[in-house]
Amino acid sequence: MLRASHKYQRETTRQSWPLLVFSVGGRRLAVKTFDVSGISLWNESIPVAGRTPFVTGLVRQGQTVLPVFDLAASLRLTVQGSSPLCLTIRHPLGEMAMCIDEEIPVLHTCDPATIQTYQNKDLPAEGSYTNGLDEIPILSVSRLGSTV
Repeated sequence: MLRASHKYQRETTRQSWPLLVFSVGGRRLAVKTFDVSGISLWNESIPVAGRTPFVTGLVRQGQTVLPVFDLAASLRLTVQGSSPLCLTIRHPLGEMAMCIDEEIPVLHTCDPATIQTYQNKDLPAEGSYTNGLDEIPILSVSRLGSTV
């Protein structure tokens, strides 16, 4: 019988997931913190026509111009508050901006054992976790813009 040497045995360590919890249209969502590159005040976007689903405009942040992914429209919601925020995310094709509710996002650490499969098909999610009575989907940034 063959046995793996101790140095070749695979260690299973639980790494917690650091998440940023934010809201769009009053709905709470989460994204992994390493997918976030910044949060700032929302600058009005410049509408553009295109074929990329839910990329509706461009927004200027200093010297940078970013495409806007309209998460609210994709969820059939309206951003809440008079001073919305801009969540800048790291998409595999480049940074993108999303307009989110004015409620300040919070950091949350989630144990991977508590992450469940997200059953709803309304957005691309890596899973979800429960906080009280709320199921909070964890947005899959890499799949934004693809068909859900």
